[in-house]
Amino acid sequence: MSSAEDRYRAAISTMEAAAREQDEQRGLRERRLAEAQQQASEGMQKELAAAQKYAEHMDELNKRKQSAGGWATEKTLADKSRESLMEFGVHEEEAGTGYPNYPTPSYGTPVAAPVPPRPEPAPEPPAAPEPPRRGRHARQPDDEDDFSSTSWLV
Repeated sequence: MSSAEDRYRAAISTMEAAAREQDEQRGLRERRLAEAQQQASEGMQKELAAAQKYAEHMDELNKRKQSAGGWATEKTLADKSRESLMEFGVHEEEAGTGYPNYPTPSYGTPVAAPVPPRPEPAPEPPAAPEPPRRGRHARQPDDEDDFSSTSWLV
């Protein structure tokens, strides 16, 4: 009977090892799930903060537009101070990356492109004078049937 008992104990230990492995895998999956949920939550909090800043900025621009009588002019939409600029933390994110901080473009102030100098055109030879032309509605001095000055709408 010793061989039956040995097989029974071997089967029990194999089942216990499989149950232990399943428990470890389940624990690992739950830890990874918790980490992924935490990262997603942090990312959503950052996006929510950025969206809230954007909404506040757009509300402020809309208030300025309404106070200006509905006109969205450059002066109306201009930022009143440096603190009112929308910044989503880009400068802090780029601080340690080694990338240069490029200036933010100003869309309100157009910059004139440099105009290259034009070459002077060659002088044209003088043209022959044209004969004097009559006006479009000039009267013929001897035309008796000219009704151009008659109003037909009377």
